[in-house]
Amino acid sequence: MNSSYRWGKNEYGSKYHFSYYSQFGERNEAVAVEVTVLLITFIAAIIVNVGMAVCVLRYKEIRTPTNLCLVNLAAADLLFALGIPVVAYTRLTQSWELGDAVCALLPYSELKLTETIRRSIFLVGRREYVCGFVLLWTLTVISIDRHKCLAVAPYRSILTNQRVLFICLTTWIVAFFVFLPVAVWFRPRAVSGGVTICTLVFPQKSVVKISLIFTIVTLTFTCLLPMSLLVYHYQQIFKKILNTRDRWAVPCVAQVGMRDSELSVVGSLIPWVGRKLSTSSVVERTGRTGSMSQHEEVRLHKHIRVMRILLLNVVAVLVMWLPITIIALLLFIDAQRPPEQTDFFMRSHHFIWALITAQLNTVVNPILYGIFSENFRLCVTKILQRCSNKNDEKEDRSANGSKKSVKSLDILQDRLGGPRIHNSFRNSVKQPKSSSCSIGSIIEMPSSEKI
Repeated sequence: MNSSYRWGKNEYGSKYHFSYYSQFGERNEAVAVEVTVLLITFIAAIIVNVGMAVCVLRYKEIRTPTNLCLVNLAAADLLFALGIPVVAYTRLTQSWELGDAVCALLPYSELKLTETIRRSIFLVGRREYVCGFVLLWTLTVISIDRHKCLAVAPYRSILTNQRVLFICLTTWIVAFFVFLPVAVWFRPRAVSGGVTICTLVFPQKSVVKISLIFTIVTLTFTCLLPMSLLVYHYQQIFKKILNTRDRWAVPCVAQVGMRDSELSVVGSLIPWVGRKLSTSSVVERTGRTGSMSQHEEVRLHKHIRVMRILLLNVVAVLVMWLPITIIALLLFIDAQRPPEQTDFFMRSHHFIWALITAQLNTVVNPILYGIFSENFRLCVTKILQRCSNKNDEKEDRSANGSKKSVKSLDILQDRLGGPRIHNSFRNSVKQPKSSSCSIGSIIEMPSSEKI
């Protein structure tokens, strides 16, 4: 008997149900590995996403519209990650022991890009649906804005902080209401063997096949439409870059070859394929006939870095959600068999490892932005320094005490009518701290930068 299918009754009759989060039998070592990976992923996701949100919200210099979209992504990632302990606990207990509410809300908020397909195959419910919807449409909004900034005159962002907040709020509201039926369809079921599983059962109508309609609609608006827009806008940016490569080309064979590698798709995706360029190297090469100006050269490589971050993020989403998509299709195929046939080939651990791969995206997204963003790294350094520099705070307090003493002396001298004493301490005016996060956005270039 398959360890992940159990015979049970529902309001529409009796059938085999896929267990999703539960898998029965003796598999202690496998469970230990699964739970360990899940918990590590959970801790890492919480740390990196909270860190990104704190940096963006804490420092006004990087509190730009695009970075507010990243905060929205971090919120979706955090909500998605909150279900990891529930999955880990169920892997340990095997039987579902967390009640109706958790069974309804866990899949509801977890679904991401491929969860739309799962609905037709009894896949996980709502948390996955909501987070996936928010994730893809947020990435789509960023891609549209990047297209406007980098490839469409007058090369200005169409986003403002108010617009971003409105878009994010609208996306969450739409996601919650559209996928609300999944909260009703996912519930615990008592099955054979005296155990309970959290599974999905679609309403069965003789006239309309609800599962098919729901799958087509959600697949279109959760996956196909946003991904099509993503591909279109990034293709337009690449088209703009490649159409202007003749103007960028330097009349030096070696430099042209290196530049071509940088402007290629591979060079944009993989940092070490393209030539690494510093600002000083740009200065050394200026002044040659036919070369780009220093400003154009720096601007070009800023755009390449922007494209690299955005494309790596999209590729990571696709790669990490591809396994769960394949599992969804296989589950659909596995479920299309008569009740008398019990030779199911799918197991719960196939689904769990695909889900773990998707959950790793909650860790990869912030890391991508952090690794490839200098101002984000500097902001993290600022936070760490503020937490560790207790001695500096003590020195500042003592310095403030000295200033108060000098001020009191000046007042006394004014009252006595004597000349003021000017010392080096008085002449040293404390300059305002310059932000180490001076660039306008983690992945966003100033609106004046254009190709």
